[in-house]
Amino acid sequence: MALTISTAELIGVFIESLAYGVYLMVFIQCIFVLRKRHSRPSDYLLGTAVSLFILITAHLFIDILRNMQAFTTDEAVPNYPTRYYDTFNTWQNILKSGLYVAVTLVSDAFILYRSFILWGRNYLICAFPFLLFIADIVIGVLWVYTLNFVVLGDNVFADALSVRVKIFSSITLAMNVICTLLIAFKILKIQKAVAHFVKGSGDQVSRLVPIMIESGSVYSALLVVMIVTYTSKSAAIFIILNPMSPIIVSSFSSVIVRVGMGLSHGDSYRANGTVSSSRNNQWMPRVGSRPFNSDLQIYSPSFPHGGVQVQLQQSVHTRADVLPDDLENDTSPHAKRSFLAV
Repeated sequence: MALTISTAELIGVFIESLAYGVYLMVFIQCIFVLRKRHSRPSDYLLGTAVSLFILITAHLFIDILRNMQAFTTDEAVPNYPTRYYDTFNTWQNILKSGLYVAVTLVSDAFILYRSFILWGRNYLICAFPFLLFIADIVIGVLWVYTLNFVVLGDNVFADALSVRVKIFSSITLAMNVICTLLIAFKILKIQKAVAHFVKGSGDQVSRLVPIMIESGSVYSALLVVMIVTYTSKSAAIFIILNPMSPIIVSSFSSVIVRVGMGLSHGDSYRANGTVSSSRNNQWMPRVGSRPFNSDLQIYSPSFPHGGVQVQLQQSVHTRADVLPDDLENDTSPHAKRSFLAV
């Protein structure tokens, strides 16, 4: 039996509800981490987290509302759920699509900004991803606008709507892949630059694995599946499209949690018992112990596309259970410090 759009929508909302439950736990942890920090959390971290929560919650609410209307309104009409879901120009469906586009754009802006910061605010390096982002905004608006002209009986897999959905997903995929590679390449470049100055830099290749994951590789994989499913004209696209928003948000909220906890790149943080105090994006391996009153060493590698300065000073051990701000206020002779600003 062929999968119908109404059945796919029903399954998609069920999976979306499960995905939202997972996201809700990630969001609570995200807010908890940002509030527990002694220093004021970065505006872009907090703003992204709250904006995504509002958008994803509204998206789920609209999907549940549509589900209820499809299966409880006009029950006397034969195959009413199929007729309901085949009508794409309703305000509920337009709002739902608009919320999905908004979630995607906020998430894309987040990873684009992280790439921009990591590359030392280099406009040239991030110019192409930024142009893709602008194109994504335009196509996303056209996608939502086109829904007004899709009437009952139109083939949504063959008209202008289909083209714009696939273009929007393809541009988003390209931008996420490019930004992920930019982040991975820059961090690998920094690791190589300081390899002779620090100890315990670790396996560079193994460090790239969580970087690739946190930068949206899971989301990119889902976008590929979504494009392939839509191209094959399968109703299964709605099983993937409905839970896509909470999956996107869970992926990027987990990055915010890691940044806020000091386990990722993008903000001041604690990692492996050491402290990084630069305002811009930083990376902090464990460095070797040196006398507390030793002189400052500065290494400035010649990077043509962004100024990166590595400062190694007063390298010491510290307790792993204290926060960065606690260390900065600790004047005990037993609590020496290590700073690496990138």
